[in-house]
Amino acid sequence: MSARHHRTYRLAFLAALFVFVQALALSHAAAHADKPHDHYGVTCDLTAVAHVQIVLPDVLASPFVFPVETAVTEPYFSQPLWIRPPGRAPPPRSPPSPQQ
Repeated sequence: MSARHHRTYRLAFLAALFVFVQALALSHAAAHADKPHDHYGVTCDLTAVAHVQIVLPDVLASPFVFPVETAVTEPYFSQPLWIRPPGRAPPPRSPPSPQQ
């Protein structure tokens, strides 16, 4: 077999392993919820980790959040007008015009 087939099998194995571990974690959460529990006398670490989480703030009564300041301004460009370069300009690089 070529290296490409081995790489495909490895990726398929890793994807299947990922799906299996996620399914196992979901089944564990469905079976025990957030209650503290133990497995064969050992406290479950998943429950300990689940209790150390940041609590999100309560949802506001209004589904819309209005910004404090709603002023809209047009963009302003402060670029000075350029008429000609300062000092003497370099000589032209084109052939001389027939009007000279």
